[in-house]
Amino acid sequence: MSEQIKVPLVPECASCIVSSLKILIPLLSTDFKKQAEYFASAFRIVSEGYANHLEPVQVSIAVYKDLYSRAGAQDPYDAIKRMSTEAALKVLPFIEKKIEDLDNIERFHACLAAAVTGNVIDFNTAGHEPDLEKLAETFDDISRAGFAVNDSEHLWNTLNKKKGKLLYLADNAGEVILDIPLLRLIRSMGWRISFIVKGKAMVNDATVDDIRGTEIENLTEIADSGAWAIGVPLNYVSDEFLKLAAESDLVISKGQANIETFPEIQKRTNVETYYITRAKCPHISQAVMAKKGDNVVYRQPRPVS
Repeated sequence: MSEQIKVPLVPECASCIVSSLKILIPLLSTDFKKQAEYFASAFRIVSEGYANHLEPVQVSIAVYKDLYSRAGAQDPYDAIKRMSTEAALKVLPFIEKKIEDLDNIERFHACLAAAVTGNVIDFNTAGHEPDLEKLAETFDDISRAGFAVNDSEHLWNTLNKKKGKLLYLADNAGEVILDIPLLRLIRSMGWRISFIVKGKAMVNDATVDDIRGTEIENLTEIADSGAWAIGVPLNYVSDEFLKLAAESDLVISKGQANIETFPEIQKRTNVETYYITRAKCPHISQAVMAKKGDNVVYRQPRPVS
């Protein structure tokens, strides 16, 4: 039994949080004086976070909520999200063609590779710059490399052995389109899927608006976390989301922020969870026994009482 995942605040978190603002703040204002005001506020909140020994995701949430509120912004990443969705829709037929002749666990691995390819569409991690024009090449690279942290066979066996309710924690807009092959396969295996998006727009995370009109509406029951937050932190999510988690037989969680936040909910709900991601932050990667650049399918068993 592995220990509960924990991602504490370390010195590198400050530079990562501030670096991510190089995308956000120009989206909020083109006025240099206003941008300086936003950066100053962010620096203050980061400093307070360290003084109060907060978790890194809590510091990020505080910074982003403050800046969105100051600027009166609803969804400043909207154009980036639409561009990401268009790029994912463009590459999806290529990936489907690669998958269609595969069977059983080989097909499953290809679907997982597509889901990890989607996770490359991340505009909120310092040192990571997604190239939306190279998603096909990224899929081929991930398919060849496989998973450095690899609990995929265990997940495959679990999906085959039983049927029930599966909670799928979505991550970024655009990325969700490349989750479709995996959702199709899981649905065909007899599972009922609740697809969880964010309760309110933050960074380029997917919301209900980003799912409308996609095949995901036909494959799953769409719900939101109730949270205006990165990830699904326990102190932000809704009671309805916690009820869905508690009633689930299995969880698949996409992306890094959910690695930081869902373990606390898993401890409460006692549900087996698989984290699927492209490791981009060295600090979060270490928490799931990976290194930066690794493709990850990581199993977190039911907690021991």
